[in-house]
Amino acid sequence: METTFGMINHVLPRSFVDGPGNRAVVFVQGCNFHCLYCHNPFTINFCSDCGICVQACPQGALRMENGRVTWDRNRCVECDTCIKTCPSFSSPRVSRYTPQALWAELAPLQAFISGVSISGGEVSLQLPFITAFFEQVKWHSRLTTLIETNGYAGPQAYLPLLPVLDMAMVDLKAGDDQTHERLTGKPLAPVLETIQFLHAQGKLYAVQQVIAPGFTEDKDSMLQTAQLLAGIDPGIRLRLLRFRPHGTSGAAAEWPSPSDESMENLMDVARACGLTQVERSL
Repeated sequence: METTFGMINHVLPRSFVDGPGNRAVVFVQGCNFHCLYCHNPFTINFCSDCGICVQACPQGALRMENGRVTWDRNRCVECDTCIKTCPSFSSPRVSRYTPQALWAELAPLQAFISGVSISGGEVSLQLPFITAFFEQVKWHSRLTTLIETNGYAGPQAYLPLLPVLDMAMVDLKAGDDQTHERLTGKPLAPVLETIQFLHAQGKLYAVQQVIAPGFTEDKDSMLQTAQLLAGIDPGIRLRLLRFRPHGTSGAAAEWPSPSDESMENLMDVARACGLTQVERSL
């Protein structure tokens, strides 16, 4: 049997914001969106093993082995020199896991968490690995499984995952196609199909939307999002995430964060469209 590997950017042992309860979160490398406000831009591209970062690393935490950049986490101080040096703004600080090895790392946490969430990056780029990993979780524990996805892969891509998937959160970047393409470079239609599909399968935990100034921080934008979701099911949970510039790059690093008043007004707009479960981040 061919071994399945996953490219993992990092593992967060505990989180209260990536699904219900206290969850371990695995962040995968690689994304098919290039969001203008991406908060993890170094997870978008895969390392090309060009080796430029090896010489730049001040700690000697990187080296070339058999044509690939390898990372010594014990020597790394996370100064990000490698990322700033990389021509594609990628990160060489990525670990290659088998499903069994990743579960072995998380297994000691199971008494302290309620589930495991996979975020990114974008999970749909590594679905065979994630499916095999969730099989490990289900075989060895009672933890719940959750993915956070942009939904662009479309319904068929998620079919093999369904037997071992408990919940999914879909990041809906915008409720109209023009704004969605401006933000991500991709059309909206496949994302909406995925939301409808996951809801029909009973797997949709929530839809999330970042409230970004100049893009989604206005009444008309929220009307479009809320009406789309209410048309599927008024009971869909909608989470509004306040844009924060921390971690972004380029022009987005200078964008302001929406005010409490603006966030509350958008929640009122969504509720007026019939959505019964609307919440926001702090």
